[in-house]
Amino acid sequence: MVELAPPLSKSDAQRALVLADLLGVAELIAPGEVLPRDVEVLRRGLAALQKHEAEIDCHDGGAPFRFLLSQAALHPGHRTRFTGSPRLGERPHGPLLQALREALHCTIEQGPSFWPLTLTASPLALETQRFEVTGAESSQFASSLLLGAARVAHLSRKPCEVVVSGALTSAGYLELTEQWVARAGFPVTREGQRWSVEPAPRATPFPAIPGDWSSLTYLLLLAWKHAALVSRVQLQSGHPDERFAEHLSSVGLQMVPRGAGVFAVEGTPRGGLRVDAEQCPDAVPALVALACVLPERSTFSRIGILRHKESDRVEGVCDFARRSGAIAEVDGESLSITAPAVPVTQLEFDARDDHRLAMASAVLSSLTGATLSLRGAESVSKSFPQFWEQAAKVGLQVVKRP
Repeated sequence: MVELAPPLSKSDAQRALVLADLLGVAELIAPGEVLPRDVEVLRRGLAALQKHEAEIDCHDGGAPFRFLLSQAALHPGHRTRFTGSPRLGERPHGPLLQALREALHCTIEQGPSFWPLTLTASPLALETQRFEVTGAESSQFASSLLLGAARVAHLSRKPCEVVVSGALTSAGYLELTEQWVARAGFPVTREGQRWSVEPAPRATPFPAIPGDWSSLTYLLLLAWKHAALVSRVQLQSGHPDERFAEHLSSVGLQMVPRGAGVFAVEGTPRGGLRVDAEQCPDAVPALVALACVLPERSTFSRIGILRHKESDRVEGVCDFARRSGAIAEVDGESLSITAPAVPVTQLEFDARDDHRLAMASAVLSSLTGATLSLRGAESVSKSFPQFWEQAAKVGLQVVKRP
């Protein structure tokens, strides 16, 4: 039987790499492991920060850029010049930049189109004991500062706290960061939206990085369609996109164990999905693809977070759903998807250089049997470099357009 495997978890790996760099843990990732581009960008960025004058190209990686910002600001006296894609420059970063200025007294200079952004760390950076930031636009701001607090606590041997004001978007990803800080040996306490990180009192075995639940969302749908297996699955991982399994179950599709970390997906779909997008935002494109073949209307609430990703994913998922013949309707912060009575046989789509839209449209073509002509297929390298090789195992083929 065909077996599909995801890459290392992009979200877990990025948090683990920052903490491993701080603690001097080497050989965290096995030689030969094919890494998502964002993970490689972060790894190279951390190495560059050892230089007094560093230059880092973040490409379109929101998490690498935001995580590296805090780490750069905590290398006293160092100067780091960041560049990135135009889309990355358009995404929200202001609250994090302001938080770093206020807490660390670093100097941040921006170019006329955001890039280049040059950060000069204060010689007194490690004297801070508190960060404060809003959580309304992205949980990555607080995650970046929580990883920064671990660096402060470790190097200053004093506790450091992070306070998040207002609403907290995608709280699951901040909880994942908290879990990784604790796994790395730092005592973490939380009261409401205030986190305190203590200096690590003991050495602790550094945990392994699991498979990527965000990538698994696509593979599990392909496994269901083609009676394949999916490996490298870790349950109770703490990753927000593990909620995908619950959404499968809600419409009659069950993950069935077939061995250690190996699952099949079985069942006949019924009903429609009810998804809170803020709880698992990166799983939404795959869930929209599934909604396009379900017997009843599906609804997605709190979709605003999707507008500030590598593309406007609300517009993107509506586009590929409509191109499949489905009805996609947006009403404020809600999206509804109704599957077509007769799916199209040919699907053309521009992924907008967005890895998740590329993979979701490919899965949709497989679920409906439509042939796919896709622009932006190469964008999958951001999170799942071997996606097309894995998809080919179940016969999924795509015409890749420049």
